[in-house]
This record gives sequence, structure tokens and C-alpha cells, in this order.
Amino acid sequence: MTNPASAVPADAPHPPAASLLAVLVVTILGSVSGGTFWAGLFFVSAQKYGFSVFANLVLAAVMGAVYTVAARVAGRLARGRVPRRVLSLALGTWTAAALLPLLVPGAASALWIAALVGSAASATTFPVVESYLTAGRHGAEMRSAIGKFNLAWTPATALPLLLLPLLDREGIGAAGSFAVSAAASALALLAARALPLHPPPHGKEAAEAAVGPEYPALLRAASWLLPFSYVISATLAPVLPHRLAAVGVGGAASFIAAIWMATRFATLLVMWRSSFWHGRWETVGAASAALVAGLALVLLASSLPILIVGLLIYGAGMGLTYYLSLYYSMAIGHGAVDAGGNFEALIGVGYCLGPLLGIVGRLLAGPARGDAATVALTWLCTAFAARGVIRPYLQARRRR
Repeated sequence: MTNPASAVPADAPHPPAASLLAVLVVTILGSVSGGTFWAGLFFVSAQKYGFSVFANLVLAAVMGAVYTVAARVAGRLARGRVPRRVLSLALGTWTAAALLPLLVPGAASALWIAALVGSAASATTFPVVESYLTAGRHGAEMRSAIGKFNLAWTPATALPLLLLPLLDREGIGAAGSFAVSAAASALALLAARALPLHPPPHGKEAAEAAVGPEYPALLRAASWLLPFSYVISATLAPVLPHRLAAVGVGGAASFIAAIWMATRFATLLVMWRSSFWHGRWETVGAASAALVAGLALVLLASSLPILIVGLLIYGAGMGLTYYLSLYYSMAIGHGAVDAGGNFEALIGVGYCLGPLLGIVGRLLAGPARGDAATVALTWLCTAFAARGVIRPYLQARRRR
């Protein structure tokens, strides 16, 4: 995306950054909508439409592919247009997609259309939001804004874990999640009116001054780590209930399974309130080690305490990876929609690749041993991603 600052005289005063409160309100509402939509969709497809595990994996993989492509082209969509109008169009489309299964109940085609259109709309929404979040903010101010953004979306995305049981208890069922998603995205559409028509110019000199010499290499490493973290998430989701049962967990299984989210939140909080982590390869190394160690402990744990430690470590790795990737993407990308789109596209790769591994695992080993085969494929991806993380570090060290 062309930086608007290039058309502004160097000594001209820049307009202030977009209201952080307005950005966070849109973020919270959009995250409630997205979390409810994605969580409820697979319950509805299984319970109301009879989708098998394999069919749900296919649906998830296709949604991830659509998310990747839509996020990647979000910058082009916003280029030459009014970003707030692009955001409003995406949120309006998302609202309509969430309502479609309620308007045409029982039609699998309507569910598929809702899933794919909703994925594309959400993938367009967040790159624009991230541009409003970071454009015109630099260095410590950008890191702080990203911290508040992270502390806003994480609990909002987890809210469906509380909403879905409540909807079931009230007799509404998982289909009610679509109504919640539509309501939240419609409110986000109204809240977006508090944003300016365009994110402010980013200020080329201030942006370059805030970018450390090794930021590009750090971004390349984080760009390998980010999709891999979501592949792990997709691999653990179907395996975790079996692992909890194996160590004797009963009724508290859903609570324990969500422990990693608390560690992710705590990690994001620490990174928001500190400055030690940026520009350091040690932080990338810690994120990599936490993801790998957390996965290993969860899969190999022989007792509940070890499994919980694995979840805690894994959550810390997820938090580190997300914060690092978003900050380096937006700092180097000058707060542009393109930068947010590239970041979200990498998440989409993880959304797509994780279910694809599940599909391949079941095709190779059958339904009974599909999870074990998926885990093995995930370890192969770990080895492949490790090269992409280590290579930029070695190149940066040689340049020193």
C-alpha cells in the first residue's frame, strides 16, 4: 500500500493516530463475532447437518485457504479506496453471512456459503483494523497499542466457550451462535463509524527510526513461526480430549483444556508492560522452544500435572509468537493494510495446513489412528519450520 505520507510535505504536521478506544471497541466486537462464528460453526455442522470429523476437517481447511487468500489481497482492496468503507463492507458482509444459516435452515449449501463468505469477510476486516491500530504510532507507542489490542481480542475470542454452553442450557442450541455473531459484527459496523475515513500517514522518518537493524530478519523468522503455531493449535484440538481422558480427567476437561489461553493472556500482558523482548533473538528462541516443548509435554504426559505444565508452556509460546509477529509486521510495513494482510494470511496458512494434516493423517492411517498420524505429520512440519526460523538468525549473525 502506498504510504500517504509521501504526498505530504516533510515539515507538515501529521494528523493524530486513530482513536485507540474506537479501534479496541471494533476489535472486541469483531473478535466476539469471529470466535462465536468459528466455534459454533463446527458444532452446527456436526449436530444439525451430520458432518463427520473428516467433513469438518475439509470445511476447516477450505475456510483456512479462503482466509489466507482474502487476507493477502486485503491491501489491494483498500488501495485507492476509503479504508473505512472497505471495513464497513467487510463487516456488513460478515453479518449477512452469519445470518444465512438461520434464514435457510437445514441447507448444507447455505452453511458452506456462510462459512466461506464469513471467512473472507473476517480476513478482510482485521488487516484494516490493524492498520488503524498502528498507523501513526511508532516504537514504544506502537508496541503499547498492540499490547492493548491483544488484551482486547483474546478474552473476546474466548467468550464463545462460555456462550455456547449457556445457549444450550437455554434451549437455543449452537445455531444461536450465528445470531450472536451477526449481532456482534453489526455492532462493530456501527462502532467503525468512529474511525477516520483513512488511517493517518505513518511518517516515514519516524517509522525508519523505530525499526531496529535486525527487524527484517526477525520478521522472517517470526513469519515461519506464526503459521506453525496455528498448525500446532489445530493438531492439539482433536487430540486433547483423548489426552485428558488418558490422565484421568473427568468433568473438568473443558476447563483444563482452556488453561493455555490463560497463559497466553498473561504472556501478552507481560509483553505489553515490558520492553525487553523486541529486537532480541532470544525472544524468538523462547517462543520456538515453548511451542515445541509444550506440544511434546501434552502429547507425552503420563500424569495430569505434566500435561498442565505442557499447556502452560504452549500458551506462553502462542502469546510470544503472536505479539512478535504482529509488531514486526506492522513496524516494518509502516502500519499499512498490506502489512496486516500479510500477517493475517500467515495465520490463514496455519488454519488451512492444520486441518489438511488431519485429513492426510486419516487418509494414511484410517479414522482409528488418524490422530497419531496427524501428530507425526506435525512433527515433520516442526522440522521444516525450524529451518525457516534458524536461517534468518544465522544470516543476521554473519552480517554482524
